[in-house]
Amino acid sequence: MKMTYILLTAAFLAAACGKETHEPVNPKGGSPATISNVQVENLNGSAKITYSLPDDNDVLYVKATYEMRPGKTREVKSSYYNNFLLVDGFGDTLKHQIKLTVVTRSSVESAPVNVEVEPKLPPVLMIRRTFKVREDFGGVNLTFTNDTRAEIAIVAMTKDSTGKMKEFNTFYTKSVGTNYSLRGFEDTKREFRFFVRDQYGNYSDTLTGDWVPMYEKQLDRSKFREVILPGDIPDGWQFYPIPNLWAGTMWHSADKLDGMPMWITFDLGVVAQLSRIGLWQRPNEWLYMQNNVRQIEIWGMATTPPADGSWNGWTRLLEHTLIKPSGLPVGQLSQEDRDKGAAGEQMNVPLTMPKVRYIRVKILRTWTDGGYAANIQEMRFWGNDK
Repeated sequence: MKMTYILLTAAFLAAACGKETHEPVNPKGGSPATISNVQVENLNGSAKITYSLPDDNDVLYVKATYEMRPGKTREVKSSYYNNFLLVDGFGDTLKHQIKLTVVTRSSVESAPVNVEVEPKLPPVLMIRRTFKVREDFGGVNLTFTNDTRAEIAIVAMTKDSTGKMKEFNTFYTKSVGTNYSLRGFEDTKREFRFFVRDQYGNYSDTLTGDWVPMYEKQLDRSKFREVILPGDIPDGWQFYPIPNLWAGTMWHSADKLDGMPMWITFDLGVVAQLSRIGLWQRPNEWLYMQNNVRQIEIWGMATTPPADGSWNGWTRLLEHTLIKPSGLPVGQLSQEDRDKGAAGEQMNVPLTMPKVRYIRVKILRTWTDGGYAANIQEMRFWGNDK
């Protein structure tokens, strides 16, 4: 009996120790069938191609190969989970030939199916057609619309000190539309050029023109003074009154037990057409936390405010929300957060706003998101006081 057991065990081990072989999960077979029922929907700078996949479990993806423009080939793949793919990157409205193949898990391609697409107007040209440039304080302001939310760059050029036309600013965006200003120029006639480019190397034509930047200066902070009106939040600490705002040494409110909003008032000392307002948070470990402001409104009026502290006659100049670049939780800071905090918040005042002399800073929210006090390290104002 014992001998029989030994012989059976030996036979089992011999079988188990035989040479192990590995076979591919999907053995390489013949070429897969092609896609069928192909349909094309032409879009701006792109085209959506829908199709039916062959009944083949070995299919991994569908590949499109084409030229975005002469000599510039692009390849797009779409998983077997989908029944469509998007061919993009076209910078014109010409007809383009697309080669579509089915690819298996063994990298075997089907015969190609050729289709023709004819993209609609590409985003770079659509956006360029919406350009509106006007003179702004210290420079010019450009407005545009980006209906397709394409990832684009708007390039601005002007002459440098040697008279050579050079790239001055590049504005990256995929928002549906906005406006931005170029600043830092004297109030004399200057040539500017603007064009759009995208991630595929497509360019729009160039808008060229001469504009005269509007006069701008930083307002003289020695003329500023605090104004105390009924309803204004008092200072919270004797060492942090409102004048600290323009000295850069921090204003701090008292606690307001019913929460936000709260506001303070001060006098710029001159009637001015404001162009922009700078705001700096309490720095260092306080950035984007505790009583630093997160959402504010700036109001203004040109004449003496009502003595009863009401909002009669005030105009809301702007509303601004501070965005923490990293998106990290409160209490955690990246270098980008620190850099942004040091640079301060630059808030443009719309050109349509009236001239003002008195300012009200209305705080809607701080980083405690429900606290009772607020602080601001510094504020500066630019505009035309002539």
